Amino acid sequence: MAEQSTMPQEGWIERHPLLVSTLGYGIVCGLTFPLMISSTFLKEMSLSHGAGNSFGTLFFLAYAITMIATAATHLFRRKRIHRRRMVSAFGAVFLGNVVMLVRYLGHLSGEWPYAVLAAGLIGYGLATAELGWMARIATLRDEGRLALERAVPLAFACGAGVAAIIFLVTGTIELSFALAITALSSLPLMRNQPLEAIGRRISFSKTGAFDFVKAISYLAVFSFVFGAVSQVATNAEADLLPIEAQAVLGIIVAAAIMFAGSLRTSKRQPASDLYDLLFPVVAVALIALPFITSQALHIAAAVLVFVAYYLSSMNLRIILCQLATRDNVSMWVYLSVALGVGSLLILGGVAFGAAVLTEENLIAGLALVSLVSLFVLALNPIVAARLERHKKERGTRAEEATPAPEATANPVDADGTARTQSPALAEREVRTALMRTFSELHGFTPREAEVLELLCQGRTRTYIAAELGLSPNTVKGYIHNVYQKSGSVDKQDLLDRVELFIEKH
Repeated sequence: MAEQSTMPQEGWIERHPLLVSTLGYGIVCGLTFPLMISSTFLKEMSLSHGAGNSFGTLFFLAYAITMIATAATHLFRRKRIHRRRMVSAFGAVFLGNVVMLVRYLGHLSGEWPYAVLAAGLIGYGLATAELGWMARIATLRDEGRLALERAVPLAFACGAGVAAIIFLVTGTIELSFALAITALSSLPLMRNQPLEAIGRRISFSKTGAFDFVKAISYLAVFSFVFGAVSQVATNAEADLLPIEAQAVLGIIVAAAIMFAGSLRTSKRQPASDLYDLLFPVVAVALIALPFITSQALHIAAAVLVFVAYYLSSMNLRIILCQLATRDNVSMWVYLSVALGVGSLLILGGVAFGAAVLTEENLIAGLALVSLVSLFVLALNPIVAARLERHKKERGTRAEEATPAPEATANPVDADGTARTQSPALAEREVRTALMRTFSELHGFTPREAEVLELLCQGRTRTYIAAELGLSPNTVKGYIHNVYQKSGSVDKQDLLDRVELFIEKH
């Protein structure tokens, strides 16, 4: 009894992981959206406070630099990330908003030093806070405590609400609101716990690099198009629906589509499938942009591009969480590279749109934006096809390297004498080798391969947990990963797929 009384009790935060993650990560997204929608959106926002559009650009740069620097450091530093990193992140966001408040009250001049300081603090803080929340959500997903496919779109929807409030209010109310929700989002991550289940080391699977580059390429093309089209939306008259409302609407629609998709299937949709669905929609919107004279249709085309970008953004986060688990790579490496590249390409799209769109020749500028954006979109399938071909070639070589049953049935001693081997033992060795090949082809981590082998032996989750020295929830997460990577819907489907693979080879 005394031992039971000393056991730590789960608090409210631990009992409601999905709700807490939705609110906490959603707040970080909501603070980021008004700045990342486009730097030109700051023209009518009180957040600029004298810095003008340069504030958005500086934020982008600070955000991207933080992401890329984080990836570089975590490639060599493989320790667990604790609350001290989150203290610095949320402290920077809080301090950046305080600087803004001081500037708004007239106690600080709105020159370049102010813009660099405020944008740098907020850019570093929000980038690090987003990685921290995603690492925490990925850990909860591995433990089987929430579905990543539902947590991410719900957080984006929450972020859209936060962004809408920031767009609507101004002055001290806006900045006080930002300070309050920053503190609220920080509370779950300030607890003395690691943000990842383990201090992961780098051990890419054979197909890991291809899948990683392919996943980033989808976000990259939509990021550039998103930045360019946001310039089109900003330069066009939008009396019916202001540009801020268009952006928020795009986030809400994208989150609703992604969440609805998570309810319809337990299997993650591949990134390429989502791209194939989005490509024709975005292409039609881009082709129509230069010829649209109706304000309503112009808004609809811009919103479609925004929806495509945020769908690809959510999809990337979900896919990279799966790849990080499969390749045993820290989320801080994979996601920071992807988001850093994406933010730089948004800046590139914004700069391109601003350069070609002029009031003197708006139609020609729209045509050029559409043409270049379509070219960027069309490049992606070519890159993806090349990566997929290399991936299949590696898979074929792995299959060819699999030992044939005849090669293992009659091993030879050192003196060249054939050694007899029982058929049952030979069959077990062949099955073990083929199961290893099955695991490699589907990108299983070593731990997931062990779980697969025990599942094929008919072991229960409780038995597997005891055998591997893990908690049942952690094993549940590994089983979930095995189902997703193999495309199985349940245990029997997985066993059938393994047996078919063994019979085929």
